[in-house]
Order: sequence, then C-alpha cells, then structure tokens
Amino acid sequence: MFEMLTQPAVSGLLVMSLIGAIAYKAHFVDISGLVAAFVVGFTIWYTGGPASFVIILFFFMSAGLATKYKYKAKVKKNVAQEGKGKRSWVNVFGSGIIPMMFSMAMYVAAMVPELTAAGWPFFLFGGYVGSVATTSADTLASEVGVFSKSKPRLITNLRRKVPSGTIGAVSLLGEGVAIAAGLIIGVVAVIFAIFTPTLIPGLVSSESVIVWDYVLFLVPLSILTAFIGCNIDSLLGAVLQNRFVCEICGAITDKEFHCDYETKYVGGFKRFTNMHVNLGSSGLGATLGIVLGAGLFVWILGGLFFWIAASSSN
Repeated sequence: MFEMLTQPAVSGLLVMSLIGAIAYKAHFVDISGLVAAFVVGFTIWYTGGPASFVIILFFFMSAGLATKYKYKAKVKKNVAQEGKGKRSWVNVFGSGIIPMMFSMAMYVAAMVPELTAAGWPFFLFGGYVGSVATTSADTLASEVGVFSKSKPRLITNLRRKVPSGTIGAVSLLGEGVAIAAGLIIGVVAVIFAIFTPTLIPGLVSSESVIVWDYVLFLVPLSILTAFIGCNIDSLLGAVLQNRFVCEICGAITDKEFHCDYETKYVGGFKRFTNMHVNLGSSGLGATLGIVLGAGLFVWILGGLFFWIAASSSN
C-alpha cells in the first residue's frame, strides 16, 4: 500500500486533488483555472519531483493570496483582477506553461547520459527556477506594488511618473517585492539542495557527489531572474501589449473599461495581450536561468547595469 502511494502518478493525483480543493475553496481559481492548475501541477510533480513542485506551489499560493490582498481597495483603484480575483485557465497556462515545459525537459535530459554528463539537467532546472521566479515576481509586484506610497514610473522612461495600474509602470515597493519573491524561491531551492540533494536535477554527479558550486548559484540565480524577468515583463507590456487610455484618470491599461467608462485604444499590438506578455517574460526568465545556472553572472550584471544607466539618462 505504501509503495503504491509513493508512485509519482498516485501521489501526484492525491496532492493535486488536495491542493486543488483548497485553491477552489479559497476562490483562487474558477473551474477552468482549476483544471489548468491540475494539469500543470500534476505534470510538474511527475516530471520535476517534489522540489520543483514546491517551487511552483509557492507561486500559485502566493499569487492567490496577493490577489485577494486588499481586493476592495484595488477595485476602487480600478486595478483589481477580473472575476473577483479568480484566475482562469488563460492566467494559469500563461504563467505555468513555460515551467511545465522545462520540468518535462529536465525529466528527459536526466535519462540521456550525454546530457546529464554535460550538466543539462541542472541548467534546465535553472531555467525552471528562472521562469517561476519571473512569474512570481511579476504577479506579486503587480498585486502589492499598486499600494506604493510613491507614484510609479514608466519603465521606458524612469523620470516619468504615471498613475497606478499603468502598463509598464514600476515602483520601489513592487521592485522590492519582486526581489523578495526571488529570494524566497532561491532559499526553498537551497533547502532542498542541502537536505534532499537528489531531488534537484543534476545536483548530484555520477560519482554520487554533490556539486556545491551549483548550490551556490541557486539564490543569486533566483533573485536576478526575478528582478530582471519582472522588469522585462513591464518592458514588453509598455512596448508591445495592447494599450488603452482611460480618459477619466489618464491611466494606460489593457482594459477596455476603466473608471466605469470605455477606454480608448492608443497603441501596441491589438492581439498582443497580457497572456502573451507573461509567456514572453517567463520564457526570457527561463533563458536567463539557464545562463545563470551555467555561471555566466558577469554578463548579466553588466547588461543590467547598462540598461539602468541608459534608461535613467533617457
């Protein structure tokens, strides 16, 4: 009986049934979002294992709590998630499809000796962490950052102050929350690496030796991908996403109605929605995770410094 319960398929079904029931009861998702979350969660549990699952679980639960945080105040600000804060399948797949693909890739890479010897399971795990850190940072920064006491600024011109809810807006509170999200995910990964290293793909060499250099990468990898990926999301939104202007409060938003009035289309690609932005930023966050997992921190830090300098002097 115990052996049957420890089978990934059986344990995955049990875990996702429990978590799905809690999430639906807490109104984190609607029916379509529940089905999508079950697919993403079960796949990650089966292919990535408990460590990868706990990381995506942090995103899922923290996003739900952050969305409910001061929801009535967000409604008054016209920045609340639609559907009374319930996420649909579009939201779930927009945030979870990239991590799910990387989890599947880790599973396949671990079965190919040549890829395992080259370190690809861990590099792909870095991509997985990067994608989850990006989506976590972006969601939490958006949901909590709207309460920043200082007015947010447009990411394409950091000297320009804009109303809360503006597409491409960033705030100090939001940036701090993004870094905190990356730190938590990194710490979770390190805890698994120290106490159950075999659950982190590629962390234990073929000689059954822990590659401690990889462990040292996990926290900075998670923090950097969270911060950079979150800002890439804002940048993609400001440049490519469909944008509408509220003629009442002046906010640039992706909503066709704002302040109870119809908004006016002003730019971006009409079919490039927030879901596409999430997919793009999650994919780029995953790419950064692979690069950082390979230890190429200097290039990323140099690029980050150049972007801040160029944007500040714009």
